[in-house]
Amino acid sequence: MEAVAEGDFKSFKSADTSSIQTQTDYNTKFKNLQSEIESGRFKKVILSRTKTIDTNLDALTIFNQLNTAYGNTLNYIISNSEIGTWIAATPELLLSVDGNHLKTMALAGTKTTAEVWSKKEFDEQKFVSDTIVDNLNAANCTDIKLDGPKTTQAGKIEHLLTNISAEMTRERDWINVLKGLHPTPAVCGIPTSEAKQYIPDLEGYNREFYAGFIGMMKGNKKDFFVNLRCMKLHENSAKLYVGGGITDQSIKDAEWNETERKAQTLASVLKG
Repeated sequence: MEAVAEGDFKSFKSADTSSIQTQTDYNTKFKNLQSEIESGRFKKVILSRTKTIDTNLDALTIFNQLNTAYGNTLNYIISNSEIGTWIAATPELLLSVDGNHLKTMALAGTKTTAEVWSKKEFDEQKFVSDTIVDNLNAANCTDIKLDGPKTTQAGKIEHLLTNISAEMTRERDWINVLKGLHPTPAVCGIPTSEAKQYIPDLEGYNREFYAGFIGMMKGNKKDFFVNLRCMKLHENSAKLYVGGGITDQSIKDAEWNETERKAQTLASVLKG
């Protein structure tokens, strides 16, 4: 699915004044986070970072290359003077509503096609699935069904996916469901409310629109996606936003490498 730019498109870009985030910075944050997890404060927290890539391509060229490379994601481009230019290829459905019927997904765990899934990824996936089901129960949803986990591909990397469906008692309950689902453990942590408060101090940078959600509504049909695999364009560069779930089984270098792999989803379309 792609959000297509039509007519005259103007790209708004600004200078990137943020500091460069190094692997040393990431390692320090990882160590601090694991101490909190080992103390029992959290079961899982998403540690994200940015990666800046030089590019001289214009916004529409980047977006067109993104659409060519990724056909099973929500691809969008948004640009105005207030927020600048954002482009994404997000694989994660937050909520799809059609009348009283809803669909969502638990997407967690990342590996290359050459690797095998470990207990860490399956545990991480279960954390997300269980939390989503708890939120659906809290919104009085019925007939909750899970399909998964199974492997799904996003470019050169793979994720564990569980598709989830349910019925709402009242059609207007979709608003409460949406509020309950966001932010998911896939972009925040467990327990969610405490992780949400902790993450800004841990990461030390402004996520802006990364890990928010973007959607489309038409009549009884509504589709919302988590804003992942996104970038913000600056003059002669693009800032990529990537992250991964940290648990008590996480290994520092492996988690850094996971963010590097995720960054390649977008970095690959920044070349001429």
